[in-house]
Amino acid sequence: MTDTWRQFVRWTLADESPASDNAMEVTLQWAAPWAAWVTLVIVIAAVVYFGWIYRRENRQRTVIRWVFLLVSRLTLVGIVLFMLYGLKQQPFQTDAPDLVIAIDDTRSMSHLDTFAPADQSLIHSRVEAANLGEPTRWNQARTILLEENEALLYKLRQRYNVRTYWIGESGRSMSVPDDQFGDVLRATNPNGEVSRLGTSLSQVLEQQRGRPTAAVVLLSDGVTIEGPSLSEAAQQAALRGVPIFPIGIGSQQLSRDLRIEEVVVDPVAFVGDMLTFVVRLSAQGMSGESVRLSVADRDAPTIVLDEQPVLLPTERVTREIRLQFRPNEVGDFNYVIKVETDAGDMTDSATSAMRKVKVLDATIHVLYAQAYPRFQFRFLKMLLERQLKRSPKSGQDEKAFDLTTVLQDADQAYTQQDETAEISFPATREELFDYDVVIIGDVNSAFLSREQLQNLQDFVEVKGGGVIFVAGQRFMPWDYRSTPLDTLFPFSLEEVTRTDPDQIQVSPLPVGLTDLGLNTLPLQVTEMPADTIAAWQGMDQLYWNLPIERLKPGAQTLATVSRGDGTKIPLLTQQFIGRGKVLFLASDDLWRWDYHDEFWMQTIRYLARSSLLDSDGSVEITTDRTTYRAGESATVRVRFFDEGQAPPEDDGVQLTLEKPDGRTRTITMTRVAGNRDLFEATIPGLSAGDHRLWIVQPLLRGDSGETEPPATDFTVEPVAGEMTRLDMDLDQLRQTASETRGRYFSFMDSDKLLEVLPRGRQVRIQTLPPSPLWNSWKLACLFVTLLIGEWIVRKRMGLL
Repeated sequence: MTDTWRQFVRWTLADESPASDNAMEVTLQWAAPWAAWVTLVIVIAAVVYFGWIYRRENRQRTVIRWVFLLVSRLTLVGIVLFMLYGLKQQPFQTDAPDLVIAIDDTRSMSHLDTFAPADQSLIHSRVEAANLGEPTRWNQARTILLEENEALLYKLRQRYNVRTYWIGESGRSMSVPDDQFGDVLRATNPNGEVSRLGTSLSQVLEQQRGRPTAAVVLLSDGVTIEGPSLSEAAQQAALRGVPIFPIGIGSQQLSRDLRIEEVVVDPVAFVGDMLTFVVRLSAQGMSGESVRLSVADRDAPTIVLDEQPVLLPTERVTREIRLQFRPNEVGDFNYVIKVETDAGDMTDSATSAMRKVKVLDATIHVLYAQAYPRFQFRFLKMLLERQLKRSPKSGQDEKAFDLTTVLQDADQAYTQQDETAEISFPATREELFDYDVVIIGDVNSAFLSREQLQNLQDFVEVKGGGVIFVAGQRFMPWDYRSTPLDTLFPFSLEEVTRTDPDQIQVSPLPVGLTDLGLNTLPLQVTEMPADTIAAWQGMDQLYWNLPIERLKPGAQTLATVSRGDGTKIPLLTQQFIGRGKVLFLASDDLWRWDYHDEFWMQTIRYLARSSLLDSDGSVEITTDRTTYRAGESATVRVRFFDEGQAPPEDDGVQLTLEKPDGRTRTITMTRVAGNRDLFEATIPGLSAGDHRLWIVQPLLRGDSGETEPPATDFTVEPVAGEMTRLDMDLDQLRQTASETRGRYFSFMDSDKLLEVLPRGRQVRIQTLPPSPLWNSWKLACLFVTLLIGEWIVRKRMGLL
């Protein structure tokens, strides 16, 4: 039954209608004397019977009188049926639904925002009219509730039971009488030290459990510093069917923030070579400003080694910048990377970082073995013979590589003519261990003894030397099945099929880098990542590649070639064996490439690193910052200065984190792509207090033989973040409204709030005595009037 019909029945039949307001609900009730189909049969029978009777008696009469008699008689039957149903009016005492007003009282609400001039003027005039002073966020929120003698609150109280809460650090009920609310609000200041809006909203909803809540009106800037966000807590409100109507207080203009997020640099460099620092810089609220990024030696901070100006084009920006210079001294250096503004107003720990780099001046001893003189052998041999470096001690140019070659098909005269040539592969372990890097081309294994092959395996696993295998079409890698070198290959030799050396590839094979390859030093043949990708994709003269279908667990693909069907197979792979590194190049066609020299020089230095380092076995554990805000994440890195101590497993490093309350947790780190010596982990959701980290796996021992795990400390500040983010979180406020089927309002259009708030559901708290309508005197008068009217009409028609 519709509300309009109920109102009509009560107005027609009730002697007096109970007051219909927020405290009263009135319904109509009846008790049917029989099933509904019986009533329907009676009505149909009455219509048919009386229609037939009156039609027969009034064949010569006017239609109007005939219809009047029929309607009168049917109405009398209807009144009788109506009275038999016993219709009555049932009133209930009700309670109005709750409307929650939640006010953010944290310190960020005291912030004075900057708006567009037009908005600034309107906001200032509204706040000033409410006698609340400057248009801070707090005063804007109070203006909405207090302006025009609390007009909005007065209208809301006519429809709802208004309940007010503070939200911020926690959800707290104000619990003040309505007539004192304005005075309390005017006397209160926002002093909350940390915004936990999601937690506070959940607490408010919990306090409203069991009460009819029509909606929640939220006055806040939407910024959460700790705990769940507003949108996460809104899911709880959505499940309870409570819409949230946020009124955003504040401006979206971002607070100024500048920080160095990450610095990546090779921990080992050679004198005269380019040393590159890849710096990830983030900024917000600094659109259009310029900053300076620089690197300097910690012991000589006034000498800037490289500097880059950086323009910040947007409100939020993250950029990757490269700082480069050529070190000219040998030693261990601590380089400080820092970013500065023109005004010099941002100098906290987030704007600087320090990285340790070991600079070497060593000649790399390289052994290159090949069965026959392919073009790859000739080009690489010529490169390594002519490559020079400048000695920082003498200032003279000297060879960068001490090259020894073994060409199996050469005669004895060749070794006398070429100063790099040796007759045979090193016969003893000691001879082989004098080298830093071994390049094995298409070598005939028949000329190598099992002892020599075992020595080569030990060269990698025990000494930590670097080996690169270059595939050939005759021997490499097929001839090394069931030899000690089998374990050094990144794939199973049983699964590799021998290719036909006479088969000619007409079109070049497309080459590409993997994400891991792009971040691996030997493959970075240019200064910029985009140029490096283009350089590898531009390798347009690769006509042969060993078909490798599957790699062993732990092996990594750095570069690929594409087959005719579009599938990709490895071109260059890497794996860590024992203390050393092994690369496998599945083609000997790189000699045609424009970046052939850059690739090979960087690859040889990369493989020689572990062998050249005269390391004390030290391990460094660092965090990206020393101070964090509660709720942020920390990035931890562990670097092994002796690569041989780094575990070969990608998840072989574990840390213990000691929290401020004394509890500990284990953190498993993962290897940074392409780096044997570097592991990384992220620790989310930091809690306030001092934290300590130390390495528990692998077990490291100092000179005394006792366990001395490297450790580091960092601090998490509990409240520093409350005033650091001062931009209104519009996305959170809108998402909260959307998830709960509410609506977002700004301060400027908050006057439209009353128009869209739902009426809510009134709760019956007491049943009052019913008032019968079936015995109304109005109904009796209607019955008698119809009888008399019918008798008069029948009399005039001569039917009596």
